Amino acid sequence: MKNSIFRNQKYIRWLVLVIWLVIWYVAAHLVGSGLILPGPHATLMALLKLVKTKTFYFNVLWTLLRTVIGIAVSFVLGAAFAVLADRSMPVREFLRLPVNFFKSIPVMAIIIYVILIVRSDWVAVVVCFLMCFPIAYTNILNGLEAIDVKYRELGAVLGLGSGQMTRFVIRPSLEPQIKAALSLITAMSWKVVVASEVLAIPKFSIGYQMLNSKYYLETADLFAYIIVLIVLSFALEKLVASLTVLDHSGLSRAIVKEAQAADKDGTVYEPASIRFNGVSKSFESEDGGVTKALEDFSCEFGPGVTGVLAPSGAGKTTMARLITGLEVPDSGELDTAGDIRTAYLFQEDRLLPWLNVRGNMLLSVIAKNPTGKDPLEAVEEIAEKLEISDTLGMMPQELSGGMAHRAALGRTLLFGGNVLILDEPFRGLDEELKERIIRDIASEIRPEDSPKTVILITHDEELAERLADKVIRI
Repeated sequence: MKNSIFRNQKYIRWLVLVIWLVIWYVAAHLVGSGLILPGPHATLMALLKLVKTKTFYFNVLWTLLRTVIGIAVSFVLGAAFAVLADRSMPVREFLRLPVNFFKSIPVMAIIIYVILIVRSDWVAVVVCFLMCFPIAYTNILNGLEAIDVKYRELGAVLGLGSGQMTRFVIRPSLEPQIKAALSLITAMSWKVVVASEVLAIPKFSIGYQMLNSKYYLETADLFAYIIVLIVLSFALEKLVASLTVLDHSGLSRAIVKEAQAADKDGTVYEPASIRFNGVSKSFESEDGGVTKALEDFSCEFGPGVTGVLAPSGAGKTTMARLITGLEVPDSGELDTAGDIRTAYLFQEDRLLPWLNVRGNMLLSVIAKNPTGKDPLEAVEEIAEKLEISDTLGMMPQELSGGMAHRAALGRTLLFGGNVLILDEPFRGLDEELKERIIRDIASEIRPEDSPKTVILITHDEELAERLADKVIRI
């Protein structure tokens, strides 16, 4: 039965708690000395006595304040320096020594030294920072290094500002590392703060009161303060965990507001021309060798649809990345005539997993809205043409491969501009659906009022011959 006490986690936890209380009671009874091991009843009586005094609340509040300040300062500065270290190798190398030093040195050694230079009331805060900063810094830096480069490239292609990039790409990507950092430093901070209070002896603190309990052989008071620490630690960990939960629906709503506030782009883009003159591009392979993606490549793309055919590994994607600025040529020249705004459909879908389909499509217009329409209406219109209107509220992981690719295609078409690069745009679609999609988005690819330079990259020779004005083979 689902409601069985043995299958309900909440009941199991209470049962385990009761069992441990019984074990504690039996152990105290066997020891027979409240001085060595007070029982649950003696500890409860001591706690009730303490909560009736004003001093108890001062002690608790001061310890809690030191802990919260230590956590906040450690995390904020750890995250800030992690961002600097991610952007600057000299900063990373400069911080490597102190971070490793404080990660390895015993906490007691730090406490003893800090007592010499800091007032007793704030020793615990300084020590907490010195012990927790390396944890926050290391976790956030590792998270920044682990952010999928594909998401960074997507943001660059869509022209996201630094604030938008942080809010909608980087911050959500860092969610696991942020949770881990805060969980670790929250758990450690209580131990560090109380240990510091025991040695620094500030006027109000739980640590000092625990030390007094030892001096005056009030073991029940000592256990009562231990219970208080456990409760405070548990409550703070729960609070911190709730604050770090990524609100996916809230993020999707935020991007709607951002899109609606974006400037409606009134720029009229003239037909664009792109010319490769003897362009070569190589990449270092995993085994240390060099792979030539393009070699002495020359070609010109103008208004209209140009189909690009080539076997895998021949440099089609490299050519597209060069046009979008994600790569630069090793040699040769890449010339563009006039102002260009390039919409690029990556071969992969690159849908951000923390935004719903609507949010992912709106990414195209949060920096600048080229449609001149209300962004939600523009999304609905494109989604209808791509036959994914019923998926707009869904998350990417709920989509089939074909649906996800159409969502990515819709995002690309919304970006507008005068250059459109489509890398396998109809992948994963059956023939009947592909025919309908091609028909319905024809006006997006060949607008009558402003001719686009469209580069159609595909393995499908029949499709290229049918849709393109000209076809080139690499």
